[in-house]
Amino acid sequence: MKEESIRPERIFKKHLSLAKKDTELYFKDVPFSYSPCPSCKSVKSSFAFRKQGFDYEECDVCGTLFANPRPSADAFSRYYSYAPSVKYWATHFYKITEDDRREKLIRPRAAAVKMLIDRYYGPLPKGACIADAGAGYGIFCEELRKLCPHVPIIAIEPSPPLLKICKDKGIETIPKFLENVTEVDFKDKKVAVIVSFELLEHLHSPDDFIRKCNELLDSGGLLILTTLNWLGFDLQILREHSNSIHPPHHINFFTTESIKTPLQRHGFEVCEVSTPGVLDVDIARKQRNDIESTFIKNLLRCDDNTLQQFQRFLQQAGLSSHMRITARKDRS
Repeated sequence: MKEESIRPERIFKKHLSLAKKDTELYFKDVPFSYSPCPSCKSVKSSFAFRKQGFDYEECDVCGTLFANPRPSADAFSRYYSYAPSVKYWATHFYKITEDDRREKLIRPRAAAVKMLIDRYYGPLPKGACIADAGAGYGIFCEELRKLCPHVPIIAIEPSPPLLKICKDKGIETIPKFLENVTEVDFKDKKVAVIVSFELLEHLHSPDDFIRKCNELLDSGGLLILTTLNWLGFDLQILREHSNSIHPPHHINFFTTESIKTPLQRHGFEVCEVSTPGVLDVDIARKQRNDIESTFIKNLLRCDDNTLQQFQRFLQQAGLSSHMRITARKDRS
């Protein structure tokens, strides 16, 4: 799979351009405050680089990269509710890429989630439901519903345009940020599984998100996440030149080890952490001019077969920038 097929360059560049303007509009006069590492809570971190008015630091203890200082949670809430770049992503990006993303990304993702549920939870009991936090265009809910036809799939989506799309597709939708959801919103259904894709890197407080997931899940319930791995190949060689590091959207970059700490802190057993990404090499190859290492530049000139083998190595070694985590709430 190529990045262009699920994230067309023209559309993505437009989104990045709007986000850059939004940074000044929504965060220029907003106070920034320092925060501890979102993983281990250490206050010892070192400056990594500055991008679009945001400083990024790397935790000296666990290696997590995070924007520090950062604006308040209210500032981010206003941004995600009203900003043009967020609206463009919702109304243009999803619509234009829906078919390709469904076939190449979402359908395989739904199959993987079903496999993880079977492996770590088993048959879902009567009255249980699956919640998709940050459901976006509702494509995942549609695909998972095909695989789990007797289980309610509930979207959690605060964005007004995306909320409408989910409802128009007949998906039961809770119109809130997950941090504001309560058990009452599920109408007596027990939440057996919460899934959330590419959301953790956006959050002002990943801790609050993970804590709320634990509160909402039934005993033994699963939390299945995907997020960006700071130790991933393309992020490490591109650093501030990476399009995946673009404030105010992406402000938290855990590693395959550091992601375990907040999960365990809030009562989860980490079942599995993997890096099944397929785009590292393709992304790096397109940005060869931003890479300093001569060896890496020459590697990226190799034939397709060699590069495919290298991508498989990154997946198996935990060095792809796309990370998937499965965790289980304590049964006590």
